[in-house]
Amino acid sequence: MFWYVVHKKIYKDDSLVNYFNKQDGIRAFIPKVEKWYSASNVRDYVLKDLYPDYMFIVTEMDKEVLFEAYKEFFHSRNNILTLSSEEKSLMEYFYSNENVIKHSVGNIVNSKLIVDEGPLLNYNGEIVKIDRHHRTATLKSIFFNNKFLVPLEVVSKS
Repeated sequence: MFWYVVHKKIYKDDSLVNYFNKQDGIRAFIPKVEKWYSASNVRDYVLKDLYPDYMFIVTEMDKEVLFEAYKEFFHSRNNILTLSSEEKSLMEYFYSNENVIKHSVGNIVNSKLIVDEGPLLNYNGEIVKIDRHHRTATLKSIFFNNKFLVPLEVVSKS
């Protein structure tokens, strides 16, 4: 399978995603992430677009075949970014659950994060920064400007 990222700024709604999802052999989505939301009476995770101007496409078609078949949607081949095998593995892991990155739960013990549940269980050693206030963890990644944020709830620190 090939994974592509397409800039979709000209489409303000999900019509392009819906169109591609109706095609055989193509899965398209706008990546979402669980984000902590805290307001007057609401304290819960809500779904937010992680990269709102980008659409991910997963298909067996190589870049040239995809471009030729749907060139009316792409201005040029340069608008289609092919993910590397490392990026592809990262995306397959984190977006295997309904195209949403679920939050992880963990504790900080002796200045070390111990992940109890969630997708960060297998990526514990890849975390370079924890933001307890925004409830996120930043992973080492070459993807999107070396920043890949994953929701993380730190339950306790000792």
